[in-house]
Amino acid sequence: MTTCYIIRHAAKERGNFFNPRLRHQDEPISAPGLVAAQKLCAYFAGKPIAAIYISEYQRTRQTSEPLAQQLGLPPIVDTRLNEIDNGRLDGLTDEQIQQTYPDVWQAYLSRTADFRFPEGETGAEAQQRIVGFLAEKQQQHDTENIILVTHEGWIRLLLCTILDLPVYKRWNFHYDFCGIMEITYQPQYAGWKLIRFNQVCG
Repeated sequence: MTTCYIIRHAAKERGNFFNPRLRHQDEPISAPGLVAAQKLCAYFAGKPIAAIYISEYQRTRQTSEPLAQQLGLPPIVDTRLNEIDNGRLDGLTDEQIQQTYPDVWQAYLSRTADFRFPEGETGAEAQQRIVGFLAEKQQQHDTENIILVTHEGWIRLLLCTILDLPVYKRWNFHYDFCGIMEITYQPQYAGWKLIRFNQVCG
């Protein structure tokens, strides 16, 4: 059976790091974030890992680097691991969103239906790429363990998928930097089992 260890990237630097190719902020990890990323090595010491997958953002690559060096595995970039595309909201404060996109802000507060970020994704669209990624990797890595380094919104949507919750319930979960989620595929039930959620290395 396939086991996935899903890691949220480490804490990131504050400031303007806009990446025009991604159309979003692309912050590097901070010095404390690097320390936290290095602590992941002890958790995975001795665990057989077949591959490490990361998003396009530099914070996932930097978070994965200590593990990649320890395991001797080059991280593989997969755009399906990118954070939910919040479109024009990227970099805006809560106050700016309320003023500029009041309907979106109200939809966020009500949490009763899915909605589209301005020029971005809906929760359902992001969920579809998550489901597609997992289905592909479950086939590709049958009986193997893999590591995914991704983003908080992505992980919360994954949890909604596993627990069969509406995508707009994703904001009811909190996930720490460098938190670890473990899921295992159960072929007899054709679905994923949640083993642990938001475990942080001390």
